[in-house]
Amino acid sequence: MENTDASSQPPPLPVVVEVTPPTERSLVRTGFEHDKWHERVRAAAAVAKARRSPRRFVLRWVVPAVLAVLLGMGIQSLRTTDLEERLSAAHLRVSEVDTALQRLREDASPRSDVEALRVLLGRSIDGTQARVSAMEAGSLAPVVAQVGASVGLVQGRYVLVHPSSGKPLRLQVSRGKPQHNSNGSPRLTLSGSGPVFMPTFMGTFFVIDSNGTLLTNRHVALPWEGDRAAQAMEEFGVRPVMIEMRGFLPGQAAPFDVMVMGVGQQDLALLRGSGPALQAKPLVLAKSNPLPGDTALVFGYPTGLNALLARAGDDFVAKLGSMPGMDDRSVADILAQAGLVQPLVSRGIVAQVTEATVVYDAQTAGGGSGGPVVNLRGEVVAVNRAILRNFNGSNMGVPVEAATEMLVHAARMEAERK
Repeated sequence: MENTDASSQPPPLPVVVEVTPPTERSLVRTGFEHDKWHERVRAAAAVAKARRSPRRFVLRWVVPAVLAVLLGMGIQSLRTTDLEERLSAAHLRVSEVDTALQRLREDASPRSDVEALRVLLGRSIDGTQARVSAMEAGSLAPVVAQVGASVGLVQGRYVLVHPSSGKPLRLQVSRGKPQHNSNGSPRLTLSGSGPVFMPTFMGTFFVIDSNGTLLTNRHVALPWEGDRAAQAMEEFGVRPVMIEMRGFLPGQAAPFDVMVMGVGQQDLALLRGSGPALQAKPLVLAKSNPLPGDTALVFGYPTGLNALLARAGDDFVAKLGSMPGMDDRSVADILAQAGLVQPLVSRGIVAQVTEATVVYDAQTAGGGSGGPVVNLRGEVVAVNRAILRNFNGSNMGVPVEAATEMLVHAARMEAERK
């Protein structure tokens, strides 16, 4: 064997290895690299799924919920708008009724306005009658029926006469037309040939004994103590002369004469009636004043003939309007003949009681003065006398203890005269 020197041998050639990047196809053939790649794929898929999950949740649940909320808000908005419109319309009707009642309380509604009054107050009157019907149909039926039969309407007329000359006070007329002051009140005079100034008045009374004794307010029995008549008495030195005072009771076709027996220091007066007043069942006076929180039922004829006409049927009012020469006296007679003289009833709660006043929230109006305020047993606890104009719905009455005291005093005076 030939020996060869290592240094004389040529150097080995370098081994060049070409490295190519793995492909998916090549990885299939290698187990280790195949597992690594699948882990990466699964990780990437998990990340992508995680990114898509919130988006799917939003699209599947959140968006429909938001749309439902927006739709609900839209529907609620429409309902709210409709409700506001209805409330606005209701408020307008209430305002109209309140304005009409205020005008009636001030006695500014002429007879020619009866038809318009019926239209304007129709809903209010219907509502009142519905409440009355509900009371009559329920546990209050005996109270409403018993008390209402003894609550009447009083109507009267008077003139103002000069005591020395005997001349009545007249309306001042120019060119055949009555003249008025700047405040709307009629101009009066003791001279001339104008119509005699003859105010009419109305109110409510109730029967308290079998002798025809009636209880009402002082300002009903002596209507000239206030307003224009009192001013005229001071200005012209005239005195009142009652021309007529008569009463109407429910179910009675004809009126009866009424006279004033006496008046009290408080707003109370005693009247004496004849005929039907002797036959009506007297109301019972409670032994003590009511307490705050007690139920108060107020009976009366608020707005006088106007409310009775508003409750009458269309045919009745049309027939009445076609009759010539109608005045308050004639209208009252026709209403009584038709059986339409019936008191209105309103229910409220006693708010405050003092020795001089009972305050309650039962609705009423001018003309209801003198009506009884009764409890759930039908006992009279006060005599309705005034409206608190600045507190809508609040009214005042004279406590029954004051009425009882006046009756005792009147009985004592009558016994002394005998």
